[in-house]
Amino acid sequence: MDKEDSVKNIKALKSLGAVRDEFDIIELSKKVKRQGDVLILSKELKIKPRILKSAVYEGRILSLLPDISKSKAGILASLRTDRDVRKFAKIHDLGSISARELIKKVRLWNKNLEENPFNLLTRKEHEVILGTLMGDASIRKRERNSCLRFSHSIKQKEYCKIKKEILESFNLSEFREYKRLKKNGILHTLDFATKTHSVFNYYRNLFYSEGKKVITQEILNQLTSRSLAFWICDDGSYCKSGKYIILCTNSFSFEEHQLIQRFFLKKFGLNPTIGFRDNKYHYLRFSKSDTEKLVNIVKPFIPPFMNYKIGVTKNV
Repeated sequence: MDKEDSVKNIKALKSLGAVRDEFDIIELSKKVKRQGDVLILSKELKIKPRILKSAVYEGRILSLLPDISKSKAGILASLRTDRDVRKFAKIHDLGSISARELIKKVRLWNKNLEENPFNLLTRKEHEVILGTLMGDASIRKRERNSCLRFSHSIKQKEYCKIKKEILESFNLSEFREYKRLKKNGILHTLDFATKTHSVFNYYRNLFYSEGKKVITQEILNQLTSRSLAFWICDDGSYCKSGKYIILCTNSFSFEEHQLIQRFFLKKFGLNPTIGFRDNKYHYLRFSKSDTEKLVNIVKPFIPPFMNYKIGVTKNV
């Protein structure tokens, strides 16, 4: 059933102008925080969902740029985050530019983000995204744009919060606890997803080939100590008896493991061995001495409550 059909029994406002006349659309936009809020609010306020969504988008822009015309506010609504809007407004004279030219510039802004994420992202955000994509995260393409997704055990809730804080400006569509029935019992997880954004198309194109995550030299060249720290927090484990770190890189091919092995040797002077288990999966294992070096590299970027991943038992 179409969303608008679900409110067919409501005598809903049918135009954006009517919504502007009856409501403060800036205040209205503040009421929509999560996916699904538009439909709930449309029933409550008797506004057609499509019209309400347009009003919410317009209200968000007007709250950031109160002097902008309403017609231009609608165009700027395709800038998906408040940061986009502020950065875009700094480099363009929005008062003098025509609506037709504004449409072109907004499209160009979004296209450029697919090629250079640093037009919008901070270095820290980029490094964390890379690290978690080497680990458990994924990029999902939805129509034109993409979103970043990951899921962790509820035991790692504090770690999820760290990621959430770093990526907060990208408008989360999901940060929820779930309980899933598995063969061995109930799996309690915390699921995270950003809303779709053109900047995540960069990472989709960087990491994926024919729908599958693939590790390339281009990716590895961009990894930093912070990226490694988040990769270890996602996929690493520490063997207390042997005092070594393993990266559970199960989804990567043997050739990809060889590529990663050479990367560690060339960039960090580390030489992990490639292991094989269950006649199916490869992994990377660092010797005791290399583990000590690796810990020194990543420790400044490991959240204290994740120190167990590098063999540190005290939160120091």
